[in-house]
Amino acid sequence: MSPNSRISKQRISDLAKLKQKKYRQEQKLVIVEGQRLIDQLLIYGIRPEELYFVKRPQIDLGGISSFELTQYQMQRICESEHPADLAGLFRLPQARKQKHKRALYLDRISDPGNLGTIFRTAAAFGIAGILLSEVCCEIASPKVIRASLGAVYKVPFHYVSPLDLPAEKARLLALDMNGAISLSKHQPSQEDEIYILGSEAHGIDPELLKIAHATLRIEMKEGMESLNVAMSAAILCYHLSYG
Repeated sequence: MSPNSRISKQRISDLAKLKQKKYRQEQKLVIVEGQRLIDQLLIYGIRPEELYFVKRPQIDLGGISSFELTQYQMQRICESEHPADLAGLFRLPQARKQKHKRALYLDRISDPGNLGTIFRTAAAFGIAGILLSEVCCEIASPKVIRASLGAVYKVPFHYVSPLDLPAEKARLLALDMNGAISLSKHQPSQEDEIYILGSEAHGIDPELLKIAHATLRIEMKEGMESLNVAMSAAILCYHLSYG
């Protein structure tokens, strides 16, 4: 990998705009940073449009334009306060709908770290797909991509309104702290199933609870009100794979 000779100030300014959702959506591009994350994206077959580095990375991508940046330039184009020495310009992860035996439905997940962690967990335990309500946080946020370790490119996802969820023709099971069935006693059926998880602050929309075919709860010791939604998703996905 041989770097291009220079990168212009205007190009740095244009790349810095991608920190904003508006420009990411307009350009269909996002900057992600870190050797580990970029390595994982390559494993998934996702190649960068361009690479930027402060220190020459242990990576060989023939034909990919690459630029050596100063630390200041890297800080300008990356979202984190102390960026890594390697970043890449990638196309946004794209929604795609496909048939799934078992999937998650995420209702109003607003924290990028939680959303990314749920995608990473889904990839780790073989969950076939993720459905998102339209008011979940931006899936192309660098924070979501980083927290997912690139799994937003791996796990198929698409957007579904809560009112349209019954049209998915699947058994709907809501994970709720007051659920009627203990998760430890739940056995997945042979039907297509969608497991609903609710927002960090408000839980599952009451309208979703009304249309759920069953409600599940994670049993906990007394005195603990609830679990973080990403942690709940991890327990659920593990149970579905190995329970």
